[in-house]
Amino acid sequence: MELKNELKKLNGLKSIDADKFESQYLLIKEKFTSSDEIQLIDNYISNMLSESEERIDSFIEESVKIQLEKVSQIVSLSYIATRYFGKTRNWLYQKINGCSVNGKPAKFTMEEITTLNDALQDISKEISSTVIKI
Repeated sequence: MELKNELKKLNGLKSIDADKFESQYLLIKEKFTSSDEIQLIDNYISNMLSESEERIDSFIEESVKIQLEKVSQIVSLSYIATRYFGKTRNWLYQKINGCSVNGKPAKFTMEEITTLNDALQDISKEISSTVIKI
């Protein structure tokens, strides 16, 4: 029971102070050394990391959506989808909006983010080099 209370305190520190979190974690590891306690600590930390990864993924997806909001009013996302990804407009919109596809939310891979950034840079260069001559 004491270990669970210590882990709850540790959980409270994770987003407040990284140094305090680390020192509290080390104290817990020092104090609780039985194999059952070590397993409980490892499981707790693993779950904490998984939750953090899920939050980060969610933040990244929302960030991409917000950043593309203005771009989508200026540039055809359908063009980007077909020209740079070889996919449909719907595919790109599903990725941007995190729609559920086959029971899982659609999200960009890091490679797709790189491709998307390259596409935006290419389009930016094309637009900036275009001048109407009369």
